[in-house]
Amino acid sequence: MSQQPSEVAADFGLRRGAEEFPLMLVLSIIYPCNFGCPNCPYTDANSEIRQFYHQRNGDLFPEPLWNRLAAECGEYGAWMRCTGGGEPMLHPRMVDMIELAKSKGARVWLNTNGSMFGPTEVLRTKLRRVLSAGIDLIEFSMDAGDAETYAVVRPPHRGGPPRDPERWWRNAVDNVRAALALRKTLKAPTRVVVSIIRQEHIEGKLDAAIDFWMKDVGVDEVITRKFLTWDDNTHIQMGRALDPHLYKALPTEKKEPCVWPFERLNVDTLGRIALCGQDISFRTADLFPNANDVPIKEIWQGERFSWYRRLHLEGRGAEAFPCRGCSAWFAGIRDWDHGWLRVLKKSGDHLKDVMRKDLGVEVEIYEPDASR
Repeated sequence: MSQQPSEVAADFGLRRGAEEFPLMLVLSIIYPCNFGCPNCPYTDANSEIRQFYHQRNGDLFPEPLWNRLAAECGEYGAWMRCTGGGEPMLHPRMVDMIELAKSKGARVWLNTNGSMFGPTEVLRTKLRRVLSAGIDLIEFSMDAGDAETYAVVRPPHRGGPPRDPERWWRNAVDNVRAALALRKTLKAPTRVVVSIIRQEHIEGKLDAAIDFWMKDVGVDEVITRKFLTWDDNTHIQMGRALDPHLYKALPTEKKEPCVWPFERLNVDTLGRIALCGQDISFRTADLFPNANDVPIKEIWQGERFSWYRRLHLEGRGAEAFPCRGCSAWFAGIRDWDHGWLRVLKKSGDHLKDVMRKDLGVEVEIYEPDASR
């Protein structure tokens, strides 16, 4: 028996702690990248998104806007998730920006390919500085557990495979190991995790890849994410997914609300707001004020976000744009137990256990409240 709107509203709603301000700002830090990942939605072969931002001087997130958002997030202990259409650590001010955000009390989650953390001493210094600042989580996007697969799914930006796949892989792994070693040296309360996209090239290799990162390298958690096409934001075909069955015969309506407008929002390099992470080309930006002009708190509590939440709580989310065409929501990927709070819990427990066993120290870390 399907739930009635009143029952849906009772079961869902704003996450605890998100009543006034989102739990997380997902920030598009940069659009240029030094990798040429074939399934990245931002590569020129898959979309025109990078061209759009380059034509509007939007390659980099502006530091003044970052500083203001850091102060806003710091007031609520909210997360600043550093991601986007390129490699965040290519931003020339990224280290300074992370240090500033931590000094304001914000929590910082960095998505990175790890290439800007080594092997040179200059790059290692960047790694040391972000760890010394107390960054909360570093997510190394690896997508593989061996050199052969890594060379295919994470090649250099210049196109084609790396000249020396074994060295390319070894440098990537060494940078993750360096983060773990420096964390111990500094006694830093930083979760170090690896993520793998469930794409066709990892078929038959996923379990071995997870074992490699968890057991051989010793990261705190391996996040496995479903493959997304990002709908009509890109030209990516679903045939590249490891789980294409998830997207077959999708429904055209869904009563359970999407979690996204109840816990976080996205901000791009132009200060534009997007309703959710599926909208990577920010087609919903015209619906919201610009973050350069209006505080995030006002936007979060504003009429438009309230309208989307109300529609989803009434079981009518599929009536709205862009929700009506969201394969991730209909396939159950954007659901309430999709995982980032679980990642924090599991990786945090592992971090505390490692520091206790190896160093005999107790580290204080943020413990998430996953209740709603």
